[in-house]
Amino acid sequence: MLTENQINANKNRFLELIRSITLQGADKDKFLAWLNNSDFFVAPASSKYHCAYAGGLCQHSLNVYDALLKLVEDYGAIAGEDYDEDELKIIALLHDISKTNFYEQWFRNVKNEETGQWEKQAEYRLREDGNRFIYGSHEQNSEFIARRFFPLTLRMSTAILHHHAGMSWDSAKDDISAVYDRFPLATMLHLADMAATYIYERNS
Repeated sequence: MLTENQINANKNRFLELIRSITLQGADKDKFLAWLNNSDFFVAPASSKYHCAYAGGLCQHSLNVYDALLKLVEDYGAIAGEDYDEDELKIIALLHDISKTNFYEQWFRNVKNEETGQWEKQAEYRLREDGNRFIYGSHEQNSEFIARRFFPLTLRMSTAILHHHAGMSWDSAKDDISAVYDRFPLATMLHLADMAATYIYERNS
């Protein structure tokens, strides 16, 4: 769980990073307006796994960004590529952007084992199909939303599209090794996502 102060601190940092993007063709104002009319800053990152609480989506996005910076610092030169700061901000901060307006809070009755009383417990679930953005897979949805506001290069697009690697049904499992061999940035975004989810957020 996050406190209101933590949620606001994450929001301010996220906004500061977005505003610092200088990439030509980026429509930051339009993106920020879209964000402010969404639930992004109070949305969960998942319904029951990592960061499944208010503010979890923004926190996870920042965690992935921090992890990606470390990976690029350690392995960017080995990969033989240079990466622009804006490039890293966009793919890390927006890799899960399709989870915006994606979940809704609901309550179920859970029996307290200590008191024997039934209590309401808040949880998250997917919104009805007509109340959430549907374009393709989660990864495709995120890539589509990102390029509505920011010009994506081939390797940026590939990184967002394959940040789940072979862990979900919507990944190009047959070609994922070739994709990661050709696009080291996609490999590092996937590793950053895994580090954030299974290390940074292990107890979330």
